[in-house]
Amino acid sequence: MSDSILEREQAIADKMGWTHLGGVHKNDGWDMETPDGSKIAIRFDEISLDSGAHYLELEQRSDRDSKWKSSGFGLARKNADWWVMANSEKIYVTSTKKLWTIVKKAKGSDERHSRRNLEDPDKRLFSRAHIISIEDLAACSIAVINQ
Repeated sequence: MSDSILEREQAIADKMGWTHLGGVHKNDGWDMETPDGSKIAIRFDEISLDSGAHYLELEQRSDRDSKWKSSGFGLARKNADWWVMANSEKIYVTSTKKLWTIVKKAKGSDERHSRRNLEDPDKRLFSRAHIISIEDLAACSIAVINQ
């Protein structure tokens, strides 16, 4: 986990009055806690500004021969109460249960994508994700906050 991501997460936590946990629970699918103890997962998606959609990753594997493993929202939906997507313009806060309901209703539309491995740009990662429009994400969010 890069320091810049942790710094961005910390800035959001400070703005929202949440406690950032420094990446301690990242592999468990959550990053922060609210004052009432609710668990929050956060992801940054700058590409959403151009695409008009959020890439809601469910699983990934390192190559075609590897097994799929839960990642991103695939982990958060089991362990976090809230999903936060942030870009440089807005912060979207939605219930993981509500978002998972949307994903389940769209079952079968999961898309398979390959994307750059951020730790080794010469490698590709394979991931399964649900693509949700920013409009639909905003509609299911309890809050949409300007950055």
